[in-house]
Amino acid sequence: ATLASFVAGGHVNRKIIIVLLLALAFATGATAATVRPMLLDEIIDTAATAFHGKCIANRTELDPATNLVVTFTTFEVSDVLKGQVTATHVIKQIGGTLPDGRSGMLVQGVPRFVVGEEYVVFLAGVSSMGFSSPIGLSQGNFSVQQSAAGKTIASGADFRELTAKMPLAAMPPAGKPVRQLGLEAFKEMARSHARLRE
Repeated sequence: ATLASFVAGGHVNRKIIIVLLLALAFATGATAATVRPMLLDEIIDTAATAFHGKCIANRTELDPATNLVVTFTTFEVSDVLKGQVTATHVIKQIGGTLPDGRSGMLVQGVPRFVVGEEYVVFLAGVSSMGFSSPIGLSQGNFSVQQSAAGKTIASGADFRELTAKMPLAAMPPAGKPVRQLGLEAFKEMARSHARLRE
């Protein structure tokens, strides 16, 4: 398991997290987090909540509960795909740059969200220390793009491969890799799969 998954899942206490972070920082000069590749069905199944929303605020501070640098990201939620999410949803992730601009902590792999941008996010449950990150770090975070055809979800991976274990996923016939899907089609695919597992 990775450091980020420990933090998100609440499997270790504060002292162990701090020791691990210090060890990684001294060993590599930066804190890194790696995860195994996941298919979309696993991302959906593992998520406690999932929604489409716009990032409306980021706030970074030193967390008094853990003494770690954390970033709180606030989303304006427009569509809930799984679980219970209010109209405004805040997540707490490890890392970020403090307001002084000089100090902070970078944890590679932990996704950052841009104010004003839209995302479809599949989130882990909230840990005992209040942390919640996308499933598989950046794998559970899909950016919404505006194209001439409307809003789409872009992925560096081929959606045919990501949906290989989702028989109801309607993918185009075999050919070039599918790097984009219409936003509404993507959301309906995720919502339908989540319903199958209820």
